[in-house]
Amino acid sequence: MLNILQRGTRLFRMAWAMRRIRKAETEHTQQAARHALSELLAGSRGLPMKVGQFMAGMDDTNIYSKLTTSVEPWPLTHIKPVLEQSWQQPLRFILQDIEESQAAASLGQVHHAHLNSRESVAVKIQYPDIAAAIDAEMKLAGLLPAGGPIKKWAFDLESYKTTLKDTLSDELDYLHEMKQQLKFSSTMHVEGLHVPHVFPVLCRHNILVQEWAEGVRLSEAATWPLPARTYIAQTLMQTMFQSLFEFGLVHGDPHPGNMLFKYHDSKPQTTLLDFGCMVTIEKIRRTALLKVILHSRNESDVVLLDAFSALGFDGEKLKPIEDKLPQLASLLFQPFLKDSPFDIKAWHLSDAVANLLADQRWWFRSAAPADLFLLIRIFQGLATQLETLNVQLPWWPVLKQAIKPQVLEEGMHWQPGNKPVKITPAYKGSAKELHVHIKRQDKDPMHITLSAENALQLETLMPEHIHKHLHDANINLAELREKLIQEGLEPQTLIDISSSTYHYHLYLK
Repeated sequence: MLNILQRGTRLFRMAWAMRRIRKAETEHTQQAARHALSELLAGSRGLPMKVGQFMAGMDDTNIYSKLTTSVEPWPLTHIKPVLEQSWQQPLRFILQDIEESQAAASLGQVHHAHLNSRESVAVKIQYPDIAAAIDAEMKLAGLLPAGGPIKKWAFDLESYKTTLKDTLSDELDYLHEMKQQLKFSSTMHVEGLHVPHVFPVLCRHNILVQEWAEGVRLSEAATWPLPARTYIAQTLMQTMFQSLFEFGLVHGDPHPGNMLFKYHDSKPQTTLLDFGCMVTIEKIRRTALLKVILHSRNESDVVLLDAFSALGFDGEKLKPIEDKLPQLASLLFQPFLKDSPFDIKAWHLSDAVANLLADQRWWFRSAAPADLFLLIRIFQGLATQLETLNVQLPWWPVLKQAIKPQVLEEGMHWQPGNKPVKITPAYKGSAKELHVHIKRQDKDPMHITLSAENALQLETLMPEHIHKHLHDANINLAELREKLIQEGLEPQTLIDISSSTYHYHLYLK
């Protein structure tokens, strides 16, 4: 109870500090208030720190950036019992070694370790009782008064709270994160993109184990030569466009701690981390979004009020500004209007929208669906990344390169009321699930169920120490993948190997 009261006090102090920032009459007073809020946010894991990391965005020089780089981690002595309890065995049976954490965040922290099979891994561990703390904070946050624009322009505050709660619930489930990471890895095909492979047999609801990733942060990559920076920018932009418009599963947490950069085979490689916050965009919404962009380019026609409604906006609220929607859409999607490279620094979106709508901009925002802020953050993250890299890219040509022609055709011909045509999946076959059954001597058997398309990623799913046994059994994973692509993912046994100490059985069902 005392802990909940302390967290409640922090939330009220947070609200008061944010009010001081809004009401500050001078830049000096505002900066002082921001620093005070930063210190307050850094003093508590959970919801306050998550808010701070959201405010940090993609800017490594932001006053809130320390929330993504220098949070004090828990000592290893506190973490080892959590691991042993979750794995139900002593650490020495699984790990050769594990280091103190150098990367702590709002919900958990990461440790560098080596498995007994010698793979270098990152072990992400959730703080004990953080889920209960988040739940208490969400309830306390509901007691905070709703004033200002929220009250005046009739924001649906309950929908925002529900969206935030659902997002945090997903982030608190590391098994859900594991599945999202596997799905993202198996569907995305962008040159220069790397998604670390995970070790499903070691993942739990509070533990995620994946390949250890090396690299530098965006701020350091921004000092590299222009060709390297341009390559990175293209990888980031194509990743966002392909994941958004083609698959509807987008990495939703673009702060600097979630990406690393290094040279791999003489080319820059972008590694994405932390797939806990993934944004799912339904087919009709992403098709409507593409339609609005095409309309703004004068390449396809649509009634914008209907298209915005398909995006999830409240059509009744938009009617008073319906005549301004064409100009508003042109402002929102200005980077896509021409085929030439776009200068992010010249895109003064907030000022332009304020000049167009004045106070009605709040009415437009209140008409938006509660989860739109997640998508806005993704676009803002990309814009900040390009600005940090000091690279200008042609958004529309890159978009056309990133997605299949069929997706573009669907957007071109879609009209509100029409059901989007379902895109044929990247694989064929009737199997729905990949089952992984592992039995080892003197240990409880493990059984994991994944979606069938993960069978196309066995080279990254299988631990390194198993590859030798596969070779001895004349099983070539690359050849098996090609066979599945050609013949389809039909129910069948893929791998069934045994020794005196283990039994691996993988099959499609």
